[in-house]
Amino acid sequence: MAKIWAVCFYTFRESLARKTFVTFFIISSITLALFLFALNVDIVDGALRGIAVFGNEPGRINFNLGEFVRTIETGIATALFTGGLFLSIFATASLVPNMLQKGHVDWLLSKPISRTNLLIGRFAGALAIVSFNVFYLILGTWLILSIKTGVWHVPFLISGVLIVVIFAVLYAFMVLLGILVQNSAVAIMGAYLVIFFSPWLYQRDRIYALLSERIYQILLDGLYYLTPRTFEFGEIVTRSVLGQPVMTWEPVWHSVLIGLFFFGLAIYFFHKKDF
Repeated sequence: MAKIWAVCFYTFRESLARKTFVTFFIISSITLALFLFALNVDIVDGALRGIAVFGNEPGRINFNLGEFVRTIETGIATALFTGGLFLSIFATASLVPNMLQKGHVDWLLSKPISRTNLLIGRFAGALAIVSFNVFYLILGTWLILSIKTGVWHVPFLISGVLIVVIFAVLYAFMVLLGILVQNSAVAIMGAYLVIFFSPWLYQRDRIYALLSERIYQILLDGLYYLTPRTFEFGEIVTRSVLGQPVMTWEPVWHSVLIGLFFFGLAIYFFHKKDF
């Protein structure tokens, strides 16, 4: 376990050197500063009466305080699930291909660590840096809004966990592509394609009418069951933050199992490669 943590820490430091993550951190910090210093809420008898931005006179409104908090938190969670996820994919895509470069991989494999632990440590390092950025914004926003409004909406924290989970699933697929083709651009395109086609696969029954052959329907079903369900994940994130009931958590468990399958294949092919 100590060796895995050593590789994880090494990967974490390598990831911090990438300006993409620094940009992510700066954007998160600006967002938190906006909520902390620029946004002021006027609360009377537990009800939201006005909102002031940058010291302006509060605009008078009659708005449910809890609904206001949930709306802000939903916007943050949605932005993280889209922009934050895309940024994280872009920033971590090169970690495995870079590790497999001639000279670098030889040096790593010369250390007293198995290939499985090496890949797990690499994966954990990428996951750690993404988790740090996600929870920095999620926890910071939650604390600031909760203190300013007195509404401690705990379900918002679940969105951070779900975002990290779906990233881990997508990154497992990227690790597999990185092992097979050793190209970060392919890994990025693979993850983005999964995200892009997920809503189409979810609504595949509407496409069936356009297909003349049954075989194409079977192929669509196969793709749906063999890929992470990012679109449904996003809906679960939104419903969780809004406090609405989640009809089923099956997309989460399905996606996690698919991610474990991808990572298992990555370990298998990593052991088969001759360096």
